[in-house]
Amino acid sequence: MLALYIIAGIILFIIVMLSIPVDMAFDLEAHEDVKAKIRIGWLFGLVWKDIHPQKKKEPKKKKKRGMKPLLSMLRIKGLLRGILKLVRRILSCLRVRQLEVDFRVGLDDPADTGIMCSVLWPALVPISSFGPMMFRVEPVFDEVVFEGSLRGRVRVFPIQMVGPILCFVLSPTGLRTVKSMVTSR
Repeated sequence: MLALYIIAGIILFIIVMLSIPVDMAFDLEAHEDVKAKIRIGWLFGLVWKDIHPQKKKEPKKKKKRGMKPLLSMLRIKGLLRGILKLVRRILSCLRVRQLEVDFRVGLDDPADTGIMCSVLWPALVPISSFGPMMFRVEPVFDEVVFEGSLRGRVRVFPIQMVGPILCFVLSPTGLRTVKSMVTSR
């Protein structure tokens, strides 16, 4: 009987820990060089961890497996559709608290810059009506330029992601993918 209470307590503890939201704040600056900062917060902002993008280190020599396992996974029926569905469901779990996009873009041909803006601006209008988001794209017609900034804060409840992940992994496509991954090792 005591073991049953211990197991129930562990399950309850896991559910409570997964119910606490995780906050992510990010800041990306792209001018001559790219600077990025990411902060992950937990326990309603009491615990914060800064994540710094690491510079690429010299890769260690690994035993090459080749492309055969990857190609066999790509041939799995319905895998792309399942992954897209999983990504869409996970993105629906994200709660955008703030998003600011500010870019200056100029292509080598001013006509291409105009075409890009004519396609991009109508797509940004409905997106910016979904919440605290601000999009600004400034076209530059006299020089080639790509610079700007991206700032935002996102909150996610990890327990909301358990369902979509389990649905994918336990689906026939997910099970075939897991089997392919295990047998290719």
